Amino acid sequence: MIDLSTILTLETLAANAWPAAEVEACDGWQLRSTQGVTRRANSVWPNRDDGALAIEAKLARVEAFYAARNRPAIYQICDAMQPAQLDALLASHGYILEAPTFVQTASLTTLLERLPSLRHYPTFEVEVSEEFDAQWFSFYCRSEEVSTVAAPVRRAILERIAPTHGFVMLYAEGTPAAVGLGVVEAGWVGVFNMVTLPTFRRRGAARAILRTLAVWAQLYDARHAYLQVMADNLPAQQLYASAGFTTAYRYHYRIKEIRQG
Repeated sequence: MIDLSTILTLETLAANAWPAAEVEACDGWQLRSTQGVTRRANSVWPNRDDGALAIEAKLARVEAFYAARNRPAIYQICDAMQPAQLDALLASHGYILEAPTFVQTASLTTLLERLPSLRHYPTFEVEVSEEFDAQWFSFYCRSEEVSTVAAPVRRAILERIAPTHGFVMLYAEGTPAAVGLGVVEAGWVGVFNMVTLPTFRRRGAARAILRTLAVWAQLYDARHAYLQVMADNLPAQQLYASAGFTTAYRYHYRIKEIRQG
């Protein structure tokens, strides 16, 4: 079983890899807001407690923070939460559980052992850009049907990433077919934004991107990889399991809807 210190490390790295537009400190917690685009960038990171405020005062401050932005209060909850009874406390305050997610990890050695070399995919061409890639982003938005309102907010998140990062674009027979993003920090590479066009699925595109990210991350002394996959996304879980990823821990969100009237 993964230890709490490693969970805290991964939650810190994941927050750095998907940086919110606004972050306000609250007695160890981080209150994140990014115009409502993505849960992670608009939720409380509650994994440290500085001990200066009573828990009810902190909860009230959180609700005031999000109410001022006309957003629901949302917490991202994992085993590193502080205090340890926070999830039960939120449930008792009417917060609803949403989006259960697995955090999975693998060593890069395992990934490179399990994932085929790119020479097995002669029709694939893979590129890695360490700067924001407009073509990559355009493909991602089209594939994920990102709205015109959300697109500039997502772009700003990507442009704020401070750790070393690589935008991977895969072409199949000269046509853009799949993308992925890797963010390297503290010996880990986080894998994000994996998308393959339906017509190119089950042809090895996602595996080719994972292998590319593993090779690229080693250039920056990464030794392990992590990713998040929704609990109900069985096809993605099967893909990642075949590559050598295993579930290290889980997280979910607790959300309190804004009451009208």
